[in-house]
Amino acid sequence: MKTVLVIDDDLMILMILKQSIVKAGYNVITAKNGEEGIALLATSKVDLVLTDYLMPGISGVEVLNIIKQNQPLLPVIMLTAHGDVELTIKAIQLGAIDFIEKPIQPKELVEVIRRSLAISEQSVSVSQPFSKDTRKVLEENTLIGKAPVMREIFKNIGRISLNRVNVLINGETGTGKEMIAKLIHFSGVTRDYPFVTVNCSSLNDEALYNELFGYEKGAFPGAHENKKGKFETVGEGTVFLDEISNLSLNFQIKLFQVLQNMEFEKPGLPDLIPIKARIIVSTNKNLEQFIAEGRFREELYYLLKVFSIDLPPLRKRKDDINELTYFFIQKYNRKLNKNVNQVSEEVFAKLKNYDWPGNIRELENSILQSMIVSRGNVLEKDNITVTQSGNSMGTVTISELSTLSEVEKVYIQQVLNQVNWNKMEASRILDVSRPTLNAKIEKYDLIRP
Repeated sequence: MKTVLVIDDDLMILMILKQSIVKAGYNVITAKNGEEGIALLATSKVDLVLTDYLMPGISGVEVLNIIKQNQPLLPVIMLTAHGDVELTIKAIQLGAIDFIEKPIQPKELVEVIRRSLAISEQSVSVSQPFSKDTRKVLEENTLIGKAPVMREIFKNIGRISLNRVNVLINGETGTGKEMIAKLIHFSGVTRDYPFVTVNCSSLNDEALYNELFGYEKGAFPGAHENKKGKFETVGEGTVFLDEISNLSLNFQIKLFQVLQNMEFEKPGLPDLIPIKARIIVSTNKNLEQFIAEGRFREELYYLLKVFSIDLPPLRKRKDDINELTYFFIQKYNRKLNKNVNQVSEEVFAKLKNYDWPGNIRELENSILQSMIVSRGNVLEKDNITVTQSGNSMGTVTISELSTLSEVEKVYIQQVLNQVNWNKMEASRILDVSRPTLNAKIEKYDLIRP
């Protein structure tokens, strides 16, 4: 009979956990704190440890560290009532085999224990803490979610961030594919190196080749200076190729050859340059269908898909809407100098009754728009305009405008006015480049009041 050590400072939870695990057919020994748990490990044969995260004295993370130093093959499951993305990733990186949030469902607990005992695999440890700059990036690009599918994604990020395997991220527009790529990059072995994004749909083949691989001065007409490509500038960092399905078949062949050999030819240089970067790609298309239709190279697909992550649309994880809403409110309180700290229940009901075809990006924009017109510290139902047919335009309503261009014009004007025409801040809020914003201002003939 397998023996499970359960460590928790809450005696009631300790008793409930013991009853559930014993009922499932396991032997259980208990400890009411980390010190007692470590002492029991020295005198008892234990097959799995279930430890709380937040405890007085030795924390769950310290217990995990001690176990991995002395018994690296012993599987450890972390329990917490204070779970977040960073903690999930860190626990997995430190060697936890799984992660469960309270309140715990007995059926889920027993299933995780069974699976963990069956796997009993050792995870590689990354013990150094996040730097201040890395923590800031993670806070700004984190992906909130407690839905089971999101918890599994965060666990997988903890595992794959420890190596440099290629990753394919699938998901509809607006589901947060670039955020996931940044979490992978900044959570693991690449965190101290650059992260760059290249949009595969915005450049033709020649421009994309120059962007990725660069060229030397005089390599071709118009090459008036040396240019380093993204693969050269990131070194051992990450190149994120967004919307990979938009690559032409010819460029797919070139990219496959480069990534297969992990070296590329830079125009103007005689020698090949090695690639050290990790490759993460994303798509909102079904690439297997593209392969069947002859629109995507099968060999490139499998080269990129060493590990894949499928991001669910927001309509399939509506339980996360409350937490996402508060996350975006905090984000834009800082940017807009607001102090919104309450949301009416009618707002959440309205948000959850909408299918969000634009996913998290649309929700974020909707919260931003509503905060621009909100008064006081409460976000009210009337501040948000969403309809089940798919319209979400904050202060702009269907009756007022008839085209997407008109909606965009009014919204950009609202954002610019709110930030006193600080174009850098407006670009950050709108998630566009400064040249793009300037082009929109000129296109719509926007004028500063």
